[in-house]
Amino acid sequence: MFDFARRFLKKGARILDVGCGSGILGALCIRDFDCRVEMVEKDPDSSFLAQINVPRAKVHCMDFLEFWDEEKFDFILSNPPFYRAEILPSKNQKLNLARNESSLPLELMLKQVKRNLKPNGGVAFCYDAKEVHRVFYALKDAGFNAEVARFVHPRESQNATLAMIWARIQSKKSLQVLPPLFTHIGSQQTDNSLEVQKIYHSCNTYSIKIDQI
Repeated sequence: MFDFARRFLKKGARILDVGCGSGILGALCIRDFDCRVEMVEKDPDSSFLAQINVPRAKVHCMDFLEFWDEEKFDFILSNPPFYRAEILPSKNQKLNLARNESSLPLELMLKQVKRNLKPNGGVAFCYDAKEVHRVFYALKDAGFNAEVARFVHPRESQNATLAMIWARIQSKKSLQVLPPLFTHIGSQQTDNSLEVQKIYHSCNTYSIKIDQI
């Protein structure tokens, strides 16, 4: 996600990471762009770890739909929960928060994103590729124009599973669809494509996760 978003970021920008998890996106924004980063995370354990992993960031442990900052942000980044709410929820509440759309509905999320962005601000996020028709409709309904999209495929022979999207307020640009990202080149989970290997090498981060405490 960061490798996709970095082409839009600017040095020293004010950034909000929505659903930050352990804080990896914010950490990279600070490391590579010296951004002023704030994060929102609903799960108390994850927000605690994010503050440990990214001490320069301000972490808000709360529901993003209730978040408001009068100063507003240049960019908002998010890896939101995107499994359809109709799918049988997990018995694990933490997994539901992280994966099930019911914990952060797409349409409500995008409207809240706009409320917290500066007039020419932008949002980069990922979503289930099978739901991309809903994503583009929801973006337009919330007042955004999708400018760039890239689809992620597990392998060259398989359908896309993820869509990464960049959208801005007050934009009239035509949509640019980037070449697809193939994550694997073989049958083994460790057979990462050359591009993915380069992304891992470039990010080169370590963060504490919930199962490590």
